Amino acid sequence: MYTSHIGKRFVQVVNEREGKQLSAQEYFDTAFFSLFYDHARYLQSPANTPLFQVIAQKKTGDVDARNKAKVQIVEKITAFETAQTAPDMSFAIGYASADDLGTTSAQITSLKLPLQVDDMYASWIGAGFGVGLPGGLAIAFDKTEILSALAEGWALYRDFVNQTAGLENKVDTWNGIWLTHRFDEYFNPALPKANFQPVGSDGTMERPDWTDIVFALAEQFPKETLTGYIYSFGQMNKTVGFVRLALPEVERFKQHLFGNLAPEQRERVKSLYKTQYGVSAAIERFNVLGLQALEPKDLRKFMREKNAATSFKNDDKSQLTYNIYIAWISAMLNNQQLLELAQEAAQTLHLYTSGNKNAKKDRGNLVNELLDSTNRKRFIDMLTEIVNDDASVAPVCDKLVHALMTDIPLDNSPLFVSLVRFKYALPQAKN
Repeated sequence: MYTSHIGKRFVQVVNEREGKQLSAQEYFDTAFFSLFYDHARYLQSPANTPLFQVIAQKKTGDVDARNKAKVQIVEKITAFETAQTAPDMSFAIGYASADDLGTTSAQITSLKLPLQVDDMYASWIGAGFGVGLPGGLAIAFDKTEILSALAEGWALYRDFVNQTAGLENKVDTWNGIWLTHRFDEYFNPALPKANFQPVGSDGTMERPDWTDIVFALAEQFPKETLTGYIYSFGQMNKTVGFVRLALPEVERFKQHLFGNLAPEQRERVKSLYKTQYGVSAAIERFNVLGLQALEPKDLRKFMREKNAATSFKNDDKSQLTYNIYIAWISAMLNNQQLLELAQEAAQTLHLYTSGNKNAKKDRGNLVNELLDSTNRKRFIDMLTEIVNDDASVAPVCDKLVHALMTDIPLDNSPLFVSLVRFKYALPQAKN
């Protein structure tokens, strides 16, 4: 039923922008239906409704069949109003099945909900604002800027659908692709289709990863925490529920990840970055889509590897992957002094291993054991051994111990150690 809320909110946006007083029914009749459904190729597949039956019968090209389906929907809504029956998914998108034997019967309630005719029409409008996520899910936002941006893209989607077979009925997928483009830093309102390629080489559209969606939202709303409603509509409706998006955290990661990279370099990094968690797993684990949920794939596995500091690869892909790891760890630590200390420690360890040629191998082994430490105590013990071997490194080692004991939460200690490891190993990998 959140679709009704979103649909009514968008009609409110339209009325405020254009100085009108349209009802949801009027907007549905005068604008929405003609754009989405009064064509041989629909923009959305409204499961369980008369319009879906037109798809099943392969009659979407038949104007009479489309009009008949619309009349049936209007009749069902009229019956709901006059007989005061409960709304169902055959004429209200996102609502329960008509009886308790249906696949979405869990939504049925005996409560008398204060629903009006406009809520039914608004549900159709609201269903058009789902932003597609992997796994058949979608997310909707009650935010004027997002609703307006998505509606901007509908006309373009209609053009693509009319020109290219096989793109119809996928407005959620389109919305995700369009949103990431529309909210990109380099989007040009005067040339909205510049650098926009929604269709792949195989002639299909692919849903962006959920991380692309939150990156785009963080670009547009870097200081806001948004709330989204995650769901899936089809033969059976599914609800994940409301989820917070901690965009300030996401923006902090983006700054570390992309910095001042040129657009081509940004795309290269984006293509390599993968998160450890799918959207469902991230929500289940963290209850919020934020920095923790953006942990790069396989980082923990890399952190547990022995002798990782000496096994860094020198190819471009590996180097970029290491920098992705560094960016996320830096964002998690969120302390410039700690980042500078990690760099200072790495430089000091390099000087330590190269300062005595006769002891270079032993010193290298000591540093490897230090950087392979899996807990704070082991790391401090190895620092003590290194200081005992060469007192000149004591000032930096003292700083490290002080930071680990007072400035870094215990849970983040492995991240800091890994950051030192990366800072130490990357210069070696380039040699």
